[in-house]
Amino acid sequence: MSYAAAVSITPKVLAKRVYDVAVLGPDVGGAALAALTARRGLRTLLVPMAPVGTARESDGWLLPQAHPAIPPLRQLSAAVGILDELGLGADIHRQASGAQGGFQLLGDKLRLSLPADPLRRKAELRRELSAAGADQAEAALESLDRLGKPWDSFLAEPPPWPPRGFFERRRAHNTLPKPPELPEGLIGDALAALAPFAAHLVGESAPEATAREAAALLRAPLRLWGGAAQLAELLRRKSQESGGEVIPDEATSLRLDRKGVSFLVGGAEVHASCVVLACGPERIGALVQDGGRLERKVAEEAALPVERKVSLAHFVVRAEGLPAALEEAALLLGPPPAPLVIAAIPARRARGESGGERLLTVARISDAGFSDAEGLLQSIRSALEPVLPFFDRHIVHQTADVSPAQLHTVLRPHDDASPIGLRPSSAAHDRVLFASAATYPGFGLEGQILAARAAAEQALALSGRKAVAAT
Repeated sequence: MSYAAAVSITPKVLAKRVYDVAVLGPDVGGAALAALTARRGLRTLLVPMAPVGTARESDGWLLPQAHPAIPPLRQLSAAVGILDELGLGADIHRQASGAQGGFQLLGDKLRLSLPADPLRRKAELRRELSAAGADQAEAALESLDRLGKPWDSFLAEPPPWPPRGFFERRRAHNTLPKPPELPEGLIGDALAALAPFAAHLVGESAPEATAREAAALLRAPLRLWGGAAQLAELLRRKSQESGGEVIPDEATSLRLDRKGVSFLVGGAEVHASCVVLACGPERIGALVQDGGRLERKVAEEAALPVERKVSLAHFVVRAEGLPAALEEAALLLGPPPAPLVIAAIPARRARGESGGERLLTVARISDAGFSDAEGLLQSIRSALEPVLPFFDRHIVHQTADVSPAQLHTVLRPHDDASPIGLRPSSAAHDRVLFASAATYPGFGLEGQILAARAAAEQALALSGRKAVAAT
């Protein structure tokens, strides 16, 4: 089914259909779930609830809706099986930029590239660092591949997470791995800096964010021009190819009853066996506004506190304004506003050919309520000046996304470091499922795909139908 065909469904037709599963929200987990349930033969409707896409237009330039560097999903055990089931591995590989490679680390008097090739990497370490520092960094880099392994068995069949009650906590305690010892020095600093960009919960509440997601990102970042937004778009296409429907309208007035759910789209009342919420707490609160006790309980369950978010600054720069040694993915360490994650990718025009300009998309961690776009641009330009001298003289266009369409948020952890997040199955109502960034938040994109797998199994059970793989 083409996208055009999907959006041409009239409200009258929508109102006559009953779906096995309706997915509301733009998060990657919702798109993954829609692709899974459609492929498994369930009548699936995906309502992203906002105009979605890989890029937005600004003054004739196309700008990514999310940062281009994401963890290498093929190397994360909870994601690889789903990617294979959906046949998405080849698509991701084809659209990725070049071969996977490590970050370039930038800082005061630091210009360290970390290529995937061990011999080249060793030479870079010894060129940039002291002998002792190079040995320490090399040992730390070699340990990255092992840091996340303890969670593989946990993710193969995870216990209810976060656990509720004594028995679930005891089971989780018996299956949850002990966090491995993190490297110190430069590589340890880089892991800590990358963790909020790789996951939605960090610190003692989510050691996996540093030891698994950030380690994978530092070791071999996957470079998609549109980042997580492009991944979500690929998943939406897979859903449509398997017979799922995508309606890019706003959904409102979610209502729950014992046998199903209903909501409004374009004035039409849509009915489904279950609903999957793949959006943040504010949007869920708006969905159930003026609802009853059950709807309020769902909103209360989803109202996890968001502490920080990733904001983006975009700079279209003439090619001569950037050093040839700048890698496509880099991490700037140092005082605030660092850490910054930098992508240097080819600039694209909305119409016509570009003149060889480069696009710097720079990600910064901001407070949840941050809204100063001009301040974001100024602070990032000041931070980049020492490592990219005079680049601002070659800026063709600049703009900021303080809250990008494919929003990456970071939850506020509990004071006692106890687990936090949303389970794929709601405690408030068995017809409500979650596949948002708040599910398995310490595992980032891998966690969303893991949630999609769990919620898809529950949706299949609620439908009462047997899975029939789409061809």
